[in-house]
Amino acid sequence: MAEATTGATSQRGRERAWEVFARHGREPALHHVGEVQAATSDDATVFAYTLYDERRWAEMFVVEATYVTVLQSPE
Repeated sequence: MAEATTGATSQRGRERAWEVFARHGREPALHHVGEVQAATSDDATVFAYTLYDERRWAEMFVVEATYVTVLQSPE
């Protein structure tokens, strides 16, 4: 049975996938280091830092997965 929720509650409580990218030191390239599940960008930031900061990245970026476009390499 589905629970009735308000729009604000369903948006806050619904977890989404967030992709985590990071740069180590002065490297120019970003690396995809993983994914976290979170309801908000603030939560995703905390989860990403907690899970993926073992290398002491110079910069870390969290992007909602729906905004990442996958490109196919030509064969």
